[in-house]
Amino acid sequence: MNLTKNLKSLEATVSKLVAKAWMDDEFRKRFISEPTEILREAGVFVEDFVKIVVNQGSTNTPVLQGADGEMTVYQINLPPKPSDLTDEQIGAWSLGGVDVALACRSCC
Repeated sequence: MNLTKNLKSLEATVSKLVAKAWMDDEFRKRFISEPTEILREAGVFVEDFVKIVVNQGSTNTPVLQGADGEMTVYQINLPPKPSDLTDEQIGAWSLGGVDVALACRSCC
C-alpha cells in the first residue's frame, strides 16, 4: 500500500494501529517515536519524502498535508482510549475484526 495513493486503506490500517496503541503501552511509545517504521511494518510503503507525525491526545482525523519544505507531512492523531469501548472490542478492532467506521464514531 502506497501512503499517498491509497488513503482509504491507509485509514483502516492507522485505525488498527491506534487500537493496538490503546492496548499496549510499549507499542504506543514506539508508535509515537517511530511512526514511519511502524507503518512500514504494517505493510504501508512510506515514500522518502513523507514525514510521519503522531499527535497524542488529538481526536482529529489523520491529515496528509502539503509540502513542509520538500517533505509531505502525514499527521496521525492518537486520541485517548475511549471509555465506552471494552478491551475486547478494542482488541478485535486492532486485529481487523470490527467495522472501524462503526467503532470509531465515538472517538474520531
